[in-house]
Amino acid sequence: MKFLVILFLFFSSLNAQFFEDYKDFAQLMKYETDYDTARKKALQEKKLLFVFFVKDGCPFCSKMEDEILTDKDVRKYIKQNYIPLVINQYDGRYPKFLDSYIAPVSYVIDPKDEKIVRKIVGYMEVDQYLWQF
Repeated sequence: MKFLVILFLFFSSLNAQFFEDYKDFAQLMKYETDYDTARKKALQEKKLLFVFFVKDGCPFCSKMEDEILTDKDVRKYIKQNYIPLVINQYDGRYPKFLDSYIAPVSYVIDPKDEKIVRKIVGYMEVDQYLWQF
């Protein structure tokens, strides 16, 4: 019985993604990490900008990265409709209009005028998250 439990835990952990930090997440998921680069790309491709705003040590930010943003339906939707960008508050290399005391926050930005089209605050399950768009 112990063996079965250990075997189950082992195989279920194979599906989990645990990222050391937001840069690992960005690299694996092919998210931009520089606002200006992402904005230029969004303008060229005529797409909106999807910004995932995180903070170091934020458990719900990690949970969003590990469980929600890696979900195949969420990934597909974001890649088809947006230029994805992840930024960390502590890096400070982002426009101040994106600053937030709360994390995680997802923004949809119009790259032409840099207006916030949508702001999604906090962690939520996949269906709830997709519904926000």
